[in-house]
Amino acid sequence: MSITLVAVRNPKWKTIKTERLDSDGNVVNDSDGNPIMDAVNDSGGNPIKVIDCECQWSHLGDNTQDWLLFSADARDTEQHGKDLYAALVNGDHGAIADE
Repeated sequence: MSITLVAVRNPKWKTIKTERLDSDGNVVNDSDGNPIMDAVNDSGGNPIKVIDCECQWSHLGDNTQDWLLFSADARDTEQHGKDLYAALVNGDHGAIADE
């Protein structure tokens, strides 16, 4: 199946995070009882970032369809996700908002 982007809006950077675990594998909470979240880093020690946006895709209808949340990721297993990430970073769909 061919998947083509119909439209995209509201791109925003997001750092991938995971819950901090103690040496026993339990979630570590802050003083308010909320899990402490740490950035997930790549092999070079840099935080991994994706771009959250809203999309419309050809296989789901035309430009009258609902907007769907999508996280564009350079490491996506699907080519359309990689292509969208590259186009967003290239500025093809406007500026990407900060986190």
